[in-house]
Amino acid sequence: MAFETVPYIDFHTHQRVGAGHEVLNVDALDAAAVERACEAGLPFSIGVHPWRADATEEQLRDAHAQIERCAQTDGFVAIGECGLDWVSNVARETQMAVFERQLELANCLSVPVVLHCVRAFEEVMNALKQSSMKRVVFHSFIGSAQQIERVSREGYLCSFSPRSLASSRTCEAIRSVASSAVLVESDESDEPILAVYERVAELIDCSVEELRQIVFDNYKRLIDND
Repeated sequence: MAFETVPYIDFHTHQRVGAGHEVLNVDALDAAAVERACEAGLPFSIGVHPWRADATEEQLRDAHAQIERCAQTDGFVAIGECGLDWVSNVARETQMAVFERQLELANCLSVPVVLHCVRAFEEVMNALKQSSMKRVVFHSFIGSAQQIERVSREGYLCSFSPRSLASSRTCEAIRSVASSAVLVESDESDEPILAVYERVAELIDCSVEELRQIVFDNYKRLIDND
């Protein structure tokens, strides 16, 4: 595909700005947001964030039902963001239980997962191994070169955001990342997605056009399961 026809994929965003092909993050516990996403028909992921894993059992059952319903719509891309956050006040065992249920659901639906992982890398990797998940994205990745290498070795992807780029350790790690493991996102930032592409492209020593093609190919492989 020619560069000029490849969109800028913004793999994870909390707001649509129309600057490319954006995947909106939707909270499965927010019924109104879920309804808007389903009706819009535009790309979105939906999940229960670890910060909200202490919702009631009834709320969580409803959230999982919403995810299953959304999986039948045109815009649905993945389950997430879900995962573990050891800085959160939500009990770790509660987070793990909700995370494992979403991994199980992703496997049942044969869809990717988008991960939130804060100071819980080993626990997340172990949960992924136990679940046999293959289509995985660490969103707004922050970590070391060794962690990136482990992620890419498993066939998982790292999505880099302005928050990722604020970490000097992560910037150094990005320099050695395998191109097959790269996605780009704006997350909660107002920074234009093109600016994020420019910064990531500089770190991996390629042109913005080349990075745009790389991200597009990785995105298509992820969602099409090729």
